[in-house]
Amino acid sequence: MEQENEQVRIKNLLKENPKGLTIEEVSKKLSLNRATAAKYLNSMMTSGQADLRELGRAKIFYLSQRLPLTNLLSLSSDLILILDRDQVIQEANEPFLSFFNQTKNDLKGRTIEQSPIAPHFTKNYLVAFKQALEGTEGAFDVYFDIRNDQRFFRMKLIPMVFEGGGRAAVIILEDISEMKRYQLELEERIRERTAKLVETNDALLTEVEYHKRAEEALRENDAILRSMLDATPVGVALLVDRVFKKVNDSLCGITGYSAEEMTGQSTLILYPDKDIFDRINEELYNPRDTKEVRMLGSRIRRKDGEIIDVIISLSPFDPQDPDSGVTATIQDITDRKRAEEALKKAKEQVVLLTSVTRHDILNQLTSLRGYIGLMKKQKIDEQLMEIIRTEETIVETISNQIIFTRDYQNVGVQPPDWIGVSDIIRTVRKSIDIGSVSVHIPRKDLEIYGDPLIEKVFYNLFENSLRHGGEVTEITITTSEKEDGLIIKYADNGIGIPTGEKERIFEREYGKNTGLGLFLAREILAITGIGITETGETGRGARFEMTVPKGVYRLTNEQKIISTSA
Repeated sequence: MEQENEQVRIKNLLKENPKGLTIEEVSKKLSLNRATAAKYLNSMMTSGQADLRELGRAKIFYLSQRLPLTNLLSLSSDLILILDRDQVIQEANEPFLSFFNQTKNDLKGRTIEQSPIAPHFTKNYLVAFKQALEGTEGAFDVYFDIRNDQRFFRMKLIPMVFEGGGRAAVIILEDISEMKRYQLELEERIRERTAKLVETNDALLTEVEYHKRAEEALRENDAILRSMLDATPVGVALLVDRVFKKVNDSLCGITGYSAEEMTGQSTLILYPDKDIFDRINEELYNPRDTKEVRMLGSRIRRKDGEIIDVIISLSPFDPQDPDSGVTATIQDITDRKRAEEALKKAKEQVVLLTSVTRHDILNQLTSLRGYIGLMKKQKIDEQLMEIIRTEETIVETISNQIIFTRDYQNVGVQPPDWIGVSDIIRTVRKSIDIGSVSVHIPRKDLEIYGDPLIEKVFYNLFENSLRHGGEVTEITITTSEKEDGLIIKYADNGIGIPTGEKERIFEREYGKNTGLGLFLAREILAITGIGITETGETGRGARFEMTVPKGVYRLTNEQKIISTSA
């Protein structure tokens, strides 16, 4: 306890002195002897709480400003696994879990030998993991075939120390599949070429002629590689310090510059606006800081002044040599962007056309209702009156279907957003006459991520309770959190839904004016993966359960839901 208190004092002192302090300065300011101050500072440095720099003979200690491990994991597109000194899995990032088809609950807390991923890691891997835990770095190429997803990786083993001082090892799998396949293809070509050279070598009479033929073979290989690069429709360039060193024909075609005009020029020639150029370089890959491949959509200016849309991808030319530059690929997506814009405009025109058409049809139905009303006032026999009533029902059905198309065309048009459940219910209560029915709503801080039309879901549930539930006097909305997500229950104390109709009520063709509304409700919820089912008992009221997956709901006060109703 005394050591913890002293370390807290030292930490607070270092916070007040961000430029750092020597052991003597810490000792003097906190009235500690020099040996004790040195012991605590070294302990904090071992646990990662403090860092050290040397200024002449003086050792300056200052608070560590390392990025939290969870942030580093979320930023990396590589597959990352972290083991403690007992080879127990402590952390795995999302790319690792996705590739091996696992969840964190499947892996965390288990030794790697007893985990579901054990069959993919041989004893040689485990030996290398152990060496990393003992402080020895390692790196080698590996191959995995997971669910017919065949990939090559560069496995890097990095010793690490947890904040508490415990040893750990970071396993980083960098996807090199494309590079490896290209390398294997190139090696195969080289093997073929070498075999030809060996055959030719037997016929050479002198050493001079042998070297001459070898040079010719090397030049031919270079020509083949150049031909392959020029044949691809994707622009390729070698950049060193943001300067074009080599470019292929496709890049010249995309930019409008010749190879001679681009070689030796800064990439700034594609970005006359310096601010955009700086932003692009900040967001893209810096070979001196990381080996991560980065991709970014951008717009560049061709030599003729035309602005085009492109996707830029940068990767290290030689991951072991940061001075070797980066390989850049540029793909022209201008036509695709134009097609997307045209499709968007066409969709807007279709929506406008259907809106006008729907308005005209509803106007005609209004007129038809008027004529039917006039006919009903005439003196006609009961048989003809029955026909008129049937026509009236048909008109009403057509009107409901037309109105349904208006609601359905808007599903998924607007992007989903976080919406307060209690706010939705209060809005619905104001827009519908519920009479004396009491309504119990869930906690105010619950939000779900859904389509903006989600208000119509609760509107339809309320309307069905009031229209078809019989003598409904109470409606209750409650929430409960399960292991796989959140359940929102909507229940009334009416007559309920017959057992054989619990699924049919969500069909579009279902009768009693309920099918369209509940069909639309299910479609709206499905936009963000929310399901809805009817689970009530006949005669004891209707009960609809909405299953909200994890990540699609949240509490604004960040407290856990424990089966609530308010």
